[in-house]
Parts: sequence; C-alpha cells; structure tokens
Amino acid sequence: MEAEAGLEARLRDPLLRPVVVADLLAFHRAAEAAVSPWADAVAAEGLTPAPQTRALQAALSDMRADAPDPVTRAPAPTLGEALGWLYVVEGSMLGGRVMQKAMIRDGIDQQGLGFLDPWGDETGSRWRALISAMESACASGRAAGADIVKGGVDAFSLAHKLLTPVRTTA
Repeated sequence: MEAEAGLEARLRDPLLRPVVVADLLAFHRAAEAAVSPWADAVAAEGLTPAPQTRALQAALSDMRADAPDPVTRAPAPTLGEALGWLYVVEGSMLGGRVMQKAMIRDGIDQQGLGFLDPWGDETGSRWRALISAMESACASGRAAGADIVKGGVDAFSLAHKLLTPVRTTA
C-alpha cells in the first residue's frame, strides 16, 4: 500500500502532513470502534490494545489542523476479526517506526509526527505479542484463521480508501 499511497513522502511535506494525519486519525477511529468491544478478550490472549486516536488528535492540534469527520464503523463481530484489525494497526506501527527513523536521519522536521513510533523499542515485542495472541486464539478455538484474514482485509481496505490519494487523469 505504501507504494501507491506514498505516505512517507506526503508526511515529509509539511503542507501535506496535516491531511495525511487526519486520514490516519479517521482510520484509527474506525479501528478503535472495531476492536474496543474485544479489548478484554484480546488482552486475555496476551496483547493489550492501545488506541492511537489521542496521539493523532494531539498531532493535528500541534499542527493547528482540523480533525476529520468520524468514519462509521461497527464493532468487529468476532474476536478473530478484531485480531485482524490489530494486525493492520500494529503492522502500521512497525512501518511508522521505520519511516520516522528515516525522516530523522534526513533532517525532516518532526512536528506532528510523534505518533509514528509510539512504542519505541517495544515495537517488536508488541508485534510478537500480537502474533502469539493470534496463534493462541486460533489454537484454543476462540478465533478462526479465516476471521483474522477477514478483519485484516477489512482494515487494509479502509486504510487504502482513506490513505491513497485520488489521482486525476489528464
């Protein structure tokens, strides 16, 4: 998705950054709506969901930009689908960490980008905890692999819709 959405390039540009952060906030609000009813069940599998909406709202405030209208999203109907949503969310934290390191290395101003690496050195351990949670939930029968895939596809589809700029043809 990064190749088509060009997130890092747009986050590097101070004029485009607020739009991208607003789109990310819209995605994370939907993810929070999908996952929050399952937070206790996910935590029982070994991963405590940690919504990023506050950090993204703070980033928009820091840039003096408006928050987007909420995206309506129903809760995930199964634990598996909630885990699929978390797969996309936690995977984006891995990508955010890589992007932020590259931007810091290149001297890009970090205003409004603190949300990119919320876990710091714990990013890898959170990712492993998610994989463990998915494996445990499937092994115990509390989640089905097909549901995890469906949740992941739903999350990726929304992320693609929100984060990929509309291209006009000449």
